[in-house]
Amino acid sequence: MPFEIAVAQAQVAGYETPLLAIALPRGNLPASLEALDQGTAGALARVFSSGDFSGKKDEVAVIYPSGPAARVLLVGLGTTEEIDRAGIRRAAAVTAKRARALGVPRAGFHLPAEVRGQVSVAEASQAIAEGLAQGAWQFNEMKRRDEDSKKPQLDRVDILISDSTNDSGEGRRLGEAIGAGQTFARSIQVLPGNVCTPSYLANVARELAQRHGFEITVLDRSAITKEKMGALLSVAARKSRASSPWSTRERKVPRSSWSGRASPSIPAASRSSRPRTWRT
Repeated sequence: MPFEIAVAQAQVAGYETPLLAIALPRGNLPASLEALDQGTAGALARVFSSGDFSGKKDEVAVIYPSGPAARVLLVGLGTTEEIDRAGIRRAAAVTAKRARALGVPRAGFHLPAEVRGQVSVAEASQAIAEGLAQGAWQFNEMKRRDEDSKKPQLDRVDILISDSTNDSGEGRRLGEAIGAGQTFARSIQVLPGNVCTPSYLANVARELAQRHGFEITVLDRSAITKEKMGALLSVAARKSRASSPWSTRERKVPRSSWSGRASPSIPAASRSSRPRTWRT
């Protein structure tokens, strides 16, 4: 089942979920979380006062309160000066990774409005969606099944907001598209050379072009020579002498282009008015 990210208008206190993640800066518990703290019988405030969690960047604490949220995950953002799009993206990625480790099928992520700083709602939603996609990704296709593989897979994370706004939905959509593109590329990048041959990569590019409706041209050896891609030819020649699947007859380069026409089926993050070339 593909990983899904959604925006949910809901109050954090009372939200029912296997895992509720809260991104927090260094300092005191934000005022907007007082109701959540009361719902956990003061567990959040106690974690801060005990020093077990201070909000340092990448710091995490898991609380098992009584209430609708089976677990509350606190994720540190660092100091207020460190809170930017990259920091928010990182906190979301940490959340998704921890959710995978815990084996929960779904989760909620909340960034309190008062800790967002100069980051807009749309920018924050985009950064959260990107980070969640990055943290949720893992490559299991060529791994032996073990005990961890029996845990439920993380299928969905809701970005929790208190007020409905189109900006958060648009930011989520763009961030999810960017995240999907990144995980798609990572899934190819980790493949061994005897699987991800030039012909394999060319076929993947063809399928991608067909799915999203842009043009694709695969350059064979003669076309590569005509384009004067000498570095590519020399590398392939050395590998062919070592009986590599990247042999002389396998030299191929997929090149795609998009005409610039609007298409609602293509995410904005995947659109480009310039040709793209992947050199293998």
